[in-house]
Amino acid sequence: MLRLRQRYPELSQFVVNRFNTKVFVGLPLTLVLLAFGVNMVLLSHLTESVLEMDWIVTVDREFTFLLYNARTDALSIVFYTFTQLGEREAVFLVGGVVSAVFLYRRNYVALLAFWLTLAGVGLSTRYGKTLISRERPADVAYYVVEHFSFPSGHATTAIALYGILAYFLYRHYHTHAQRQLLLWLAAILILLVGFSRIYLGVHYLSDVLAGFLLGALWLLVGISLVEVMLYRKKRHTMRNSL
Repeated sequence: MLRLRQRYPELSQFVVNRFNTKVFVGLPLTLVLLAFGVNMVLLSHLTESVLEMDWIVTVDREFTFLLYNARTDALSIVFYTFTQLGEREAVFLVGGVVSAVFLYRRNYVALLAFWLTLAGVGLSTRYGKTLISRERPADVAYYVVEHFSFPSGHATTAIALYGILAYFLYRHYHTHAQRQLLLWLAAILILLVGFSRIYLGVHYLSDVLAGFLLGALWLLVGISLVEVMLYRKKRHTMRNSL
């Protein structure tokens, strides 16, 4: 190890920095990149399975019809309400409020990361639907939905939008109880939006799972962008103060 450090000092220092637990660009960023890679593999495998393997198609259909046979009018109204939280109108409404707060506080880094995340979600889901061109469940939809099915745009939007909101609020609050409550509320909301798509018969299970994976990718991008830019800003400030 000493010989390697002496022969390749810059490379050795780079490797050591990757395991630094004191700054985000150290071990946290290493773990984020690892999670990003694992997520990409899972999403790729799920997409391939939907296209080429009959068993996942069978599971999708059986689960869809199971929920369809158990569907009630009261629950349909409840889940239809939750599914609206993933609609485009909800995104722009929440986005408008969040943007106003960030602009008021002059937090341009957060504003950029927020809209970059949502823009990535919109473009990737549109491209994914066109590329896969999977038809939606037949004869079980609670209401008519256009466009293709895979991946679920609502699931992708939910985990990216409400996930990054939870991240910003997590940075704002400091007590353990507040942070735990915030994370649980965000997780439950995301799961309810995703499940509502299957319950209402407008998506298959694999569509929602793919949406969650895709949304998580963009969530990691948004969080990493904020943390890296804040780290660079803090380091720049410290250098100027010396």
